[in-house]
Amino acid sequence: MPEQFAPIDFRPGLNVVLAEIRLPKNLAKDTHNLGKTTLGRVIDFCLLKDRDKDFFLFKHIDLFCDFVFFLEIEFGLGSYVTVRRSVAEPSKISFKTHDNQHNDLASVPEDSWNHTGVPFERAKELLDGILDLRDLKPWQ
Repeated sequence: MPEQFAPIDFRPGLNVVLAEIRLPKNLAKDTHNLGKTTLGRVIDFCLLKDRDKDFFLFKHIDLFCDFVFFLEIEFGLGSYVTVRRSVAEPSKISFKTHDNQHNDLASVPEDSWNHTGVPFERAKELLDGILDLRDLKPWQ
């Protein structure tokens, strides 16, 4: 669904999500409700945050049930993992490791992924292991 959620490329280092109003007819409006927090929540979803019934994807499941999100993470010099998580089956996660960034994996067949349909708790352990997040414990 790239029309609704276009790919976003973050750069090494600190990234800032900035929203500004550019249409002259809207200049008197404030910069609230432009999607900054929503973007953060979608990233959290891809980073395997627990399902929350009040999260907009699930609160409006009829609108988002066909959405599948992909998050590519660099975890070493030239090593990447892509996390695939769907709204329809948020407790089944897939992972693909690769050496090239900016891959469009939306049409890659399931048997080409390293791990597919991994149950949620096991997926969190797997992602923690890939990213070597031991130093963050006891925080999720």
